[in-house]
Formats: sequence, C-alpha cells, structure tokens
Amino acid sequence: METLHTYSDGSKLYKMSAKSLIQIPIWKGNRIIDMNHVANIKKSIQDQVGLLDSGYKTIQYIEHDQNNNPIKKTYVIDGQHRLSVVSSYYESEPDSSDFYVTVTQMKVPTEADVIEYFNKINNVKPIQFEEDPNIIINKYLQALSIEFNKGIILLRSGATKRPYLSIDKLRNILCKRVHEIKNIPVDKFITDCKQINEIILEQIKENRNDMGLKDEKLIEKMIQLDFTLAWDDKFRWIDTMLPS
Repeated sequence: METLHTYSDGSKLYKMSAKSLIQIPIWKGNRIIDMNHVANIKKSIQDQVGLLDSGYKTIQYIEHDQNNNPIKKTYVIDGQHRLSVVSSYYESEPDSSDFYVTVTQMKVPTEADVIEYFNKINNVKPIQFEEDPNIIINKYLQALSIEFNKGIILLRSGATKRPYLSIDKLRNILCKRVHEIKNIPVDKFITDCKQINEIILEQIKENRNDMGLKDEKLIEKMIQLDFTLAWDDKFRWIDTMLPS
C-alpha cells in the first residue's frame, strides 16, 4: 500500500490492489447494502471492473481480543456497493489480473468517532438513511459510547469479553428491535441505560455471596469498573426500557 497524500483532517490517500481491498471487511455500522444499486453499477460498467478504481474509504482503530490484547483493525466505511461488484467479479473470474485502486483511510480512537466520521462522509450524499436500521442505531451507540467510554473503553468492537460490552452484539440486538428503539429519544435511552447499570450493580453487590465462584472475578471487575451492562450477554435489560 503506497501513501499518495495526507489530507488536512489527518486521513491519508493510499494506492493499493483491488484484490487486497476486497479482503477488508465492511464496517458493521454501514447502511444495509442495496442489491438494486449493485446491479445498476454492474450494468453501468459493462464488465469493465477497472473503472471502479476510486472513491473508497476505510477506517482503522484498535479493538481488543478476548484476552484484552489490542489489535489493529481496518474496515471499509464507504464504497461497499462498488466493492461488492469488484468482489463478485473476482469470484467469477479468479484468474483475472489485478488493478490499482485509491483508498482514503482515517485512523480513529473509538466506535463513537467511527460513527461521527461516517456521518460526516454521508452528510454530503443525497441518500436517505431514515429507515436504515444501522443508521438509526448508530445514533444510540454513539451516544452510549460517549457516555460510558470515559477513560477506560467499556464498549468495544470485536471479540469482546465481559465485563466489557460488545458493540457488535448490542448492535445486532438493537437492529432487530429498531422499530421499537427508534421511538425512544436518544437522551432517554442513555438515561435508562445509566439507571439499568446502577440497578444491576446494586443487585450483584447484594447477591454476590450467593452467585458462586464461577462469576467471582467477573463480579469483582464489574464492581471495580461501576459497569454492568454486559452482565447479561443477551441484553434482556433492553426489554425494560421499551414501551409496553
């Protein structure tokens, strides 16, 4: 990957191979892919896949594995429809020659910053996101990350292990219930999460002696962090904040 330019916002423009780019996963907070749009792109290029050689954006940030080891991860945050066409082309024509593409990459510290960057990119695009579950849920996850990720990063992407909360798992749960969640104002959602966190914290403090040795270390860590939203990894506490 060759650096071509550094922009004023700190992002960098790179040149890399198309076959390398299609190995980078799509960021999970991206909008749901529109297969009609993919089909229109395929039709417009008429198998000249080399025309799709620009306009891609990636983000890079640190995730943590289940042993809390930091891992540098990169995701495609813009250009997934074009990339889908390129990927499909090489699946059907694996021996076709590679070509170069240009990619803008931004390094960010947290998931909340990823969402902010994603919103900045898409504010200038004439695409309506109001009914896309991922775009709706991004607002809630960004606010939740800002509220709880002060100092220690408690909400994390990737293969997160409790007591830290998996943003990916929470996103999946919230997207499945987006039609209920979207009726809750974001500030109320955060207030409810803080209240639920305190309730669970008090419960495990009161009942810790009856919970057995298996969860002893987890309980101690949650009490130390004052953070318990990952206690139930099924996130059944979400039910308590939804309209009955």
